Amino acid sequence: MHTKEQLDDLRQKRRYGVGRMLLLARKDFVARLHAVMGDQLKDLPPAAGGMLPYIDLEGTRGTELARRMGVSKQAAGKAVRDLESTGLVTRVQDLSDARAFKVQFSTKGLEYMMKLHEAIDQIEADYARLLGQEKAQTLREALCEIAYRSPLP
Repeated sequence: MHTKEQLDDLRQKRRYGVGRMLLLARKDFVARLHAVMGDQLKDLPPAAGGMLPYIDLEGTRGTELARRMGVSKQAAGKAVRDLESTGLVTRVQDLSDARAFKVQFSTKGLEYMMKLHEAIDQIEADYARLLGQEKAQTLREALCEIAYRSPLP
């Protein structure tokens, strides 16, 4: 049998644990992104949101995309084909390895990424208004340390 104190403690940990708050913050971010971008997101395949952040502007090998996304090469390949059908990316032969391909943004894809980041800038400004500039900067610095294991450049 668990005590009331144990259950209260568990309730607090579940509600205010970093993992849960990161998931809820992501949910809020995605909802805001959909509100700002509107119909511009409707034609994207489901995997696109999970892949676009991992494609370098210079292009990224398919195997590296799979590693970054934490999925199999086959799953990444399907996601690439789905995203390729939108015209946002193309697959090109990797000049350093004839067996490999790189995924790179098309002209349409680069234009889309510019619009996407304009929307992200709006969301970040909303968060800065919500939190205040100092807390928003602290949040950015903390997330950079967690995500990249290095300070914000």
